Amino acid sequence: MRIAVAARCHVAALLAVCMLPYSAAGTAAAQTMPVRAPPLHASASAEARVLINDAPPYRIVSRARGDEGHSGIYVDILRALAAETRLTLHFIEAPFARGFPMMRAGEADIMLGPNRTPEREAYLLYLDPPLPAEAKIFVTRPQSPRIARYEDLRGLRIAVLRGARYSSRFDGDATLEKIPVADYDAALRLLGGERVDAAIMPEQQARWLLRGQQLNWPLSPYRIEGSPSYIVLSRASPLVTRAAELEAALRRLQDRGEIARILQLYS
Repeated sequence: MRIAVAARCHVAALLAVCMLPYSAAGTAAAQTMPVRAPPLHASASAEARVLINDAPPYRIVSRARGDEGHSGIYVDILRALAAETRLTLHFIEAPFARGFPMMRAGEADIMLGPNRTPEREAYLLYLDPPLPAEAKIFVTRPQSPRIARYEDLRGLRIAVLRGARYSSRFDGDATLEKIPVADYDAALRLLGGERVDAAIMPEQQARWLLRGQQLNWPLSPYRIEGSPSYIVLSRASPLVTRAAELEAALRRLQDRGEIARILQLYS
């Protein structure tokens, strides 16, 4: 008797579930299924406003080719990252120093190549892994004093990129005479006009510019060890919600050797 009653109750329960509306039955079934995060490539496409200035070989602006004329080490890495994450890139040209207040105000989403500082971290989100570090060197004229150690900088007029950071010692040394410039081309013009005695810049960029301008000017034996550069997001940008996805894609590019391949193209 008890078996018959139990069987009837079980059948009644099954019928009750079957008679639920389709949406309710689907909800009940869904609650028993494990929840899985969507794959990274399933993210919706989005537009990213990217700040750029002409700083070869890292950021190259060729106005003759419009938006397709933007290239360079950092730009090519970003394009590969955008292809992985369905980002549409819109480039905004602005001087390097001007880029920081624009990122703070949320007027752009991405900036390429800044070093990490506590002040900047308040409004910039740094994506890992970082880009390769680059040593900083001093370009001089053939007749300029030789810079073989830090102390040789005393008494020199040194062109520096406005807004750039080189090292805590150099940046904080108030005894050095530093002449801010908008870009490194301007630094070389000042050097050629004997208005400065030296110009500090990333080593690879110095070699690129001197080769392009056919200048056989010496590079200092003294170098400042470089700090890693980064692809950064504005903390005021909607893209910060996708930071983990962007970092995962950047690591995939690194693991596949894509970043090393791009670096080789500009060496």
